[in-house]
Amino acid sequence: MKTSERHHLKDNELALAIGQANQWRAKNQRTLIMTIAAVVLVAAAGIGYVTWRNGIDTKARALLAEAMVVQEARVMPVAPAADPSGNASPSAPVQQAGTYPTEKARLEAALPKFIAAAESYPATDAGRTARYNAAAVQVGLGRFDEAVRHYDRVIADGSGLLQQMARLGKAEAQLRAAQYDAAIGSFKELSEKAAANLPKEALLLELARAYRLAGKHEDARKTLTQIVEQHADSPFATEAKTELDKIKG
Repeated sequence: MKTSERHHLKDNELALAIGQANQWRAKNQRTLIMTIAAVVLVAAAGIGYVTWRNGIDTKARALLAEAMVVQEARVMPVAPAADPSGNASPSAPVQQAGTYPTEKARLEAALPKFIAAAESYPATDAGRTARYNAAAVQVGLGRFDEAVRHYDRVIADGSGLLQQMARLGKAEAQLRAAQYDAAIGSFKELSEKAAANLPKEALLLELARAYRLAGKHEDARKTLTQIVEQHADSPFATEAKTELDKIKG
């Protein structure tokens, strides 16, 4: 076959392929347009979700930061105001801006801000962190039952270190509320499922403290002995020995 004839056949094949493609496009144009539109909509929705998610996270972090600024503010007694002559005026005390007269006043101011961040954005990391901090503040204010409820929410919704710290905070709240059996159960569960970031011997030491406060001295002694024997190289072993001496004494 001559070269010119081969080129002619190839040209015909190309023309035939283009023609068939045009016929398919004309026949399926509506389907093609709908498919492209669907792909565009899905992509736009994905971008929109990421943008919305980032916006939510930014707002949650902003509320958490606002609460933490209050939590970390300085505690300063009320200072007498100065009169125009430069002398102190004992009759008109003034609280310095950004400070609080007592630790309790500071906690009372921080608490609603933490709760607002937690309730506004409960599904975000910042919201869960805010709820954890709200529980810790409530412990500081002696509101142990409320603290336990918030810790339970963090335990249910959180994960990782924050969840573990919430379990520890809950146990401490129960102990300070003199709910000894509940605290013992919480510390025991923590010690049995100790993570790398929460040393088992440290949790056992807290469990022994709970036993001792509950008047269960034999259980406390056994737990302290376990620390000394099984974790002899741990710095907590020294403290366990000291506690053992107190029980024996």
